[in-house]
Amino acid sequence: MPFAVAGTDLVATMAERVARRFATAAGVSIVPVPYDVEAFTIDLLHARRAVADPALRWFIELVNRVCKEF
Repeated sequence: MPFAVAGTDLVATMAERVARRFATAAGVSIVPVPYDVEAFTIDLLHARRAVADPALRWFIELVNRVCKEF
């Protein structure tokens, strides 16, 4: 999202950790939301064929493993 809104009059709401990682590279500013935001979950969706594709299966397992570290 930071790259999508860079150089426009658009805004995006996103996880602070992700925003901080890309803000400088995208040349955008981070401004706190003026209200409390409840915790949220992130889901990984994939096509049924991913189960049979070794590359997609590897990627899904990698994402799951990395997410468990947080």
